[in-house]
Amino acid sequence: MSKYLAIACLVVSVAQLLPVSSVSAATKNEIGISMSATLFRMNDKDLDKRLTDVEHLGATWIRMDFSWPAIQPDNPEVYHWMMYDRAVRVAGVHHLKVLAVLDYAPKWAQEPRCAALVIAKAAATKCGPKSNDTFAHFTRAAAIRYKGSSIRAWEIWNEPNLSSYWKTAQPGSRAVHYDPVAYASLANAAATQIRRNYPDSLIMTGGLAPMFEARYPKAMRQSDYLKLMLPHLKPNLFDGVGIHPYSWPVLPTKAATYNAFYTVDNGKQAYNLRNIMDKAGWSGKQLWGTEYGATTKGASGVTLPLLSGRVDHVSESVQAQIITQGIQDWRKKENVGPLFIHSDSDQWLAKARNEDGFGLRRSNGTKKPAYDAFQKAAQ
Repeated sequence: MSKYLAIACLVVSVAQLLPVSSVSAATKNEIGISMSATLFRMNDKDLDKRLTDVEHLGATWIRMDFSWPAIQPDNPEVYHWMMYDRAVRVAGVHHLKVLAVLDYAPKWAQEPRCAALVIAKAAATKCGPKSNDTFAHFTRAAAIRYKGSSIRAWEIWNEPNLSSYWKTAQPGSRAVHYDPVAYASLANAAATQIRRNYPDSLIMTGGLAPMFEARYPKAMRQSDYLKLMLPHLKPNLFDGVGIHPYSWPVLPTKAATYNAFYTVDNGKQAYNLRNIMDKAGWSGKQLWGTEYGATTKGASGVTLPLLSGRVDHVSESVQAQIITQGIQDWRKKENVGPLFIHSDSDQWLAKARNEDGFGLRRSNGTKKPAYDAFQKAAQ
């Protein structure tokens, strides 16, 4: 038996040992929590306690990063699934469906031109792979392993319209940048393997960041990226498009070019995502809001919107309003999947800029007004 066949058999045999979850893939009016990769290194007691809290909130989905560099850090032959298996199993115990984000690239798989232009090791993991086939082999293994588990949907990469999360480099280039065509090629390869090996799961494109202040080569406006990406995707492979419809610091119904919630299906045609999908022949596909919310921490002391521009955070009361209205208004939109709130607690978020203020709980575990707002709106 060859080494690769032995590994494939191991994947299948372990998949058969995972408990089959009773949860369905239904998405109508459902709400989730985006948890990044924060569950995997918790002890059993803390993991159960945290998912008990999420279930108590009324969420029916969680979104978790399935990091390729963590699962295959050293070579294409060895997988490290243990901490992911446990999280998937405990999610099923708590009747939570999982949206698994397949993302990033280990050192051995990174496109070398891109990796050479990036100094930080962590940043280099955001380089696209040198071969789409290697990433597709990883997604195939994941689909086989978790078929029939609490994983009911997949998201391919995260925020590919930002070069901070998806990096490519052209020959002779001195800078990394986003590339919607290259991303589409990767997504097709990955989705092909998922569809073949876990056909009744749902497949979404990577959630697009609400970038309206586009800056080449660092970022592209989500509407422009969507317009360039869709013609290169194979529609039969995908059930929908992932987006991050953040509205903060304003409420989701406010007409503003920087309000990514409003421009899901409102505003100028050039920014209106549903309009772009309809024109591309994707009118039957869902839109999934795989991150949404508002942060209560930031570098600025100002917490109210200014006429001169956006602020970097809001008050706790405004955060609660944004989440309440967001959940209510999302359910009124046509052909959308779950809306995932980022995130359940500040305790698990990175302490950088305004990143550690998106939680429904404060860092000390106490509830913000947004916690009760989420629970009421979700129910």
